Amino acid sequence: MNIETLRAEIDRVDDEIAALLARRMAISVLVALEKVNTGAPVYHPEREAAIMERLYEKTEPHWQPALKMIYDTIFDTSRQFQEGIVGGGEAA
Repeated sequence: MNIETLRAEIDRVDDEIAALLARRMAISVLVALEKVNTGAPVYHPEREAAIMERLYEKTEPHWQPALKMIYDTIFDTSRQFQEGIVGGGEAA
């Protein structure tokens, strides 16, 4: 494969990642609405730890530090959206 073909494949993967992240954030909004209804806190460290444990089981050890960095950002962004909803303010 040449570099143009590889870059086109990366572009396709990036498009899929962006669509999946948008879908994840939309679901996160629904979770926030449920938290409003139940009075549950936005931050649930046990849930985040369980997600990471599940993902680590599916990931080669040498990729796990990168996965953690990526998911730390995803979790932080999700909490910001949820705090905007649960707290009654605008989502970040």
